[in-house]
Amino acid sequence: MKTIFIVVLFILSFCKNVAATNLRGQIVRYNPDYGRFFPLPGVRVDLMVWNGTQWIDLAYSVTGNDGFYYFANLQPGGTFQIAVFGQFKLSQPMVIGQVNPPYFEDIPVINT
Repeated sequence: MKTIFIVVLFILSFCKNVAATNLRGQIVRYNPDYGRFFPLPGVRVDLMVWNGTQWIDLAYSVTGNDGFYYFANLQPGGTFQIAVFGQFKLSQPMVIGQVNPPYFEDIPVINT
């Protein structure tokens, strides 16, 4: 029993915390009949990451009924853009930051 405890302690001493963060944002559309913005459900949102030479489509998400989309467990430090309907939607690329609990980095609302 003592040996198992020592082995487990030894293994845990070499484990390190993996820094990960999550991105979330919302897609909306302006409706002139009502004079306000409404969330867009069911829209594909692509997470494009710069690898040093080109943009790579790392992952995609689909907006829920509230227009929100989520990308989970991303390593901080990468430069990214959001593509909707095949077009980049952020005014400039952003960097994935390390965020404290609840570990969500909010992306500005995108109006399509």
